[in-house]
Amino acid sequence: MSRFRIGKRRSKRTRSVVPVRVWIAGTKDCHLAYTLDVSNDGVKLGGWLGEIKVGDEIVIQYRQTHAQFRVIWITASEGSSEKQIGAECLEPEKQVWGMLFPQQVDEYEEQD
Repeated sequence: MSRFRIGKRRSKRTRSVVPVRVWIAGTKDCHLAYTLDVSNDGVKLGGWLGEIKVGDEIVIQYRQTHAQFRVIWITASEGSSEKQIGAECLEPEKQVWGMLFPQQVDEYEEQD
C-alpha cells in the first residue's frame, strides 16, 4: 500500500510541455529539451541527450527569459538515450515561465 506525505516540494507542480534551450554553466553548447512539469521553484525536463551531473548549474531559456537552475536528480529512460532531469530554480524572482504559481505544498508518493 502506498503512502502520501506532505512537504517535500515547496510548491505544486503544473504540467507544461514546452521547448526550452539549456546551457550547462561554463560551456557554450546549447542543448534542446522540453519541460514536463514547472513550478516557481523548479522544473522537470525531458528529452535530454547530453552528459550532465547532479549538482551542475544550468541556464534554461524559455522564449526570451532565462534563469539559473541546479540539477537535483537525473533518471534515464529505459531503452532510450533520453534522460529526465529535475532542477531547482536559483532565480525564482525571474518568473521564467511567465506566471506565478500558487505556493501550495505538493503531495508525493513515498516509495516502500
